[in-house]
Amino acid sequence: MSPSRMENEPYAGESLRTIEARRRAPTILIALALTNLVAYAMRNALFAVYPDLRARFDLHDAKLGLLTTIYLVPHAVATLPFGWAGDRFDRRRVIATGILLASVASALGGLATDAFTFSVSRAFVGLGTAAIVPVANSILGQLYEGPAKASRMAIFNLGLLFGGAAGFLAGGWLGFPGVVYALAVPGALLAILILALPAPRHPGQLAANRRSSNSGYFGALARGFYGDAKILLGIRTLRWLMVSTTAMAFAAGGYNAWLVDFLERDKGMAKQAATNLLVTTMFGAIAGILVGGRLADRLRRQRPNGRLLVILAGMTLTIPAAVAALQASPGIGLTVAGIATMFFISWYHAPMAVSVDDLAPPERIVAAQGLVIFTMHLIGTAPSSWVVGLVSEKTSLYTAMWVPTGALVIAALAMLVAIPTFAGDHARARSGTASAGRL
Repeated sequence: MSPSRMENEPYAGESLRTIEARRRAPTILIALALTNLVAYAMRNALFAVYPDLRARFDLHDAKLGLLTTIYLVPHAVATLPFGWAGDRFDRRRVIATGILLASVASALGGLATDAFTFSVSRAFVGLGTAAIVPVANSILGQLYEGPAKASRMAIFNLGLLFGGAAGFLAGGWLGFPGVVYALAVPGALLAILILALPAPRHPGQLAANRRSSNSGYFGALARGFYGDAKILLGIRTLRWLMVSTTAMAFAAGGYNAWLVDFLERDKGMAKQAATNLLVTTMFGAIAGILVGGRLADRLRRQRPNGRLLVILAGMTLTIPAAVAALQASPGIGLTVAGIATMFFISWYHAPMAVSVDDLAPPERIVAAQGLVIFTMHLIGTAPSSWVVGLVSEKTSLYTAMWVPTGALVIAALAMLVAIPTFAGDHARARSGTASAGRL
C-alpha cells in the first residue's frame, strides 16, 4: 500500500456536522491557532519581566526558573484528563473550558501579594492551557487528513511561535502585573468563539463512550488512563517519539526561559538589543515551521517515514547552529547563528504532532496527543528552566546553556531509533489492530 493511499483513507460514517466542519476548516484552523497564540503568550510573558518579579517577590535565579516548573507540572498532568475528555466529549467545550480557566487564573495572578499566591495562579494557568494543544491537534488532524496535513498543522504551530514572541513583547511593554491582566481578555473572548464554531465528530467517540458507559464515566476515568497508556505505549515508534520529543522540549524550554538573561549577562547586550535580536531570530523560526511542514509532507509522499526523516534532519542541524550561537560575540555572526538555530529547531513541531496522530488508533487520538505532551512537559519542559537556573547559580549561565544543547543530541538519537518501525505501526493503527492490542 502506498503512503498516500494509507494516509488518505477516510474515517467511516462522516456526519453532516463533520462535513460542515470540513467546509469551514480554514476558520477553525485560524481560531485554534489564535487560541494557541494566547496560551503561549501567557506562558512566555514572565520571561520578560524577571526584574519586576525579583523586585516584587524577592526571587533569585533558581526560584525564577521554578516558576516555569510550577506552571508546567500541572500543565503536563492535566493533558491526561483533558485527553481522556477530548476522546469522549465535545472537543470545543474541552478547549473553551481550559482557555477560560487559564484567563481567569492569569488575571487573578496580578493581584498576588506574595510568591506563593502568585505561584498558585501560575499553576492554574498551566492547568487550563493544557486543554488546547492535544485536543486541537486531534481536530486539525481529522479535518486535514491527507498528504498536506503537516503543512496545515504548521499554521497552527505558528500560534506557538507568535504567541511566544507576543508574550516576550507584551511583558517588555506592559511589565508586571499589567501583562497578566492584558492576556486574560483575548483568552476569554476566544473561549466564546470556539464554542460557536462547528467541529468534526470524533472518529472514535462512539467506541470511547461505549467503554465509558460500560463502567460509568468515573470508573472509566479511573481505569481509562491506564488502559489508554498501556495500548499507546505498546506502539514502539510512539515510545521513541516520546523520548525524542521530551528531550527536545527540555532543550527548547531551557533556551526560552533564559535566552534574554543570557544575552544580557553573558553577551553584554542591552535589554532592547537582546529583545531586537530575539525578534529577528523569530523570522527564522517562522520559516522553519513552514518549511518543516512542507518538507515533511513532500517526503511523506515518497516514503512512509518521510516526516520523521525531516524531524531528524532538523534536530541534527540545530546542534551546530546552537553551538555557534553560544560561542559567537554580538554582531552578524550571532544573528546568523541565532536565526539558523531557530530555523532548524522549529522543523519538528508540525510533523511531530501529525506523526503522533498517524500512530494512534482513531478512538485514542486525543489520548495519544495528551500522553506525548504529558511526558514532554512533565519530564522535559517543566524541569528545564529550573535545572538551567540551578546550574547557572553553581557555575555560570554560559555553562548552564550547554545543558539544553546536550539534550538536542539525545533528541536526534531517539528520533533515529524511531524511524525504522513507523510504517508498520502506522498501518496497524489505521487497520484497527493497534486498538485491539496486537502490537
